[in-house]
Amino acid sequence: MAKSTLIIFTFLFFFMGVHAQEKQLHQKINRDMYENFSKAFATIDYDLFASIHCKAMIRISGNGGEIKNVKKYLEGYQERWSDTNQKPAPIDFRLLERITSDSLVSDRGIYRVTYVNDTKETKYSYGKFHVLLKLEDNNWKILMDYDSNENNSINKESFDNAFPLTEYKKYWKQ
Repeated sequence: MAKSTLIIFTFLFFFMGVHAQEKQLHQKINRDMYENFSKAFATIDYDLFASIHCKAMIRISGNGGEIKNVKKYLEGYQERWSDTNQKPAPIDFRLLERITSDSLVSDRGIYRVTYVNDTKETKYSYGKFHVLLKLEDNNWKILMDYDSNENNSINKESFDNAFPLTEYKKYWKQ
């Protein structure tokens, strides 16, 4: 009886440790990338935004049909956000799928950008994204960023049907 109890406790201890490590991994990915990305958009913080991109990052715009290197991509944000009339545009993310390795993450999901115009009217813009993240200097950074509104077919329903970042067990492919 004592031996079987010891085996059960050992198994539970191991299982709880693995679960805690998984949760910490997903929290770190979400904090390093999505929280910082969202904070940069909400506060128009170019330096924070630039810091979450790898030096070799590639940006692909499905709608625009173009590929940019990190320098050209970030220059666009630096110019846009240096305009003193630029208003914050909060961005939220939900995920459809996450695939992880020890140094790379592939995330596919839906984003929503919120705009408030001069008459205080709120509008939303939606898109589907696919990012590859690379562990660089112990932080997850964007290596490749692709997005598209899929011919305006991505909408509130698409966003609502994707999973909140906190629900990694629903979108993580092990």
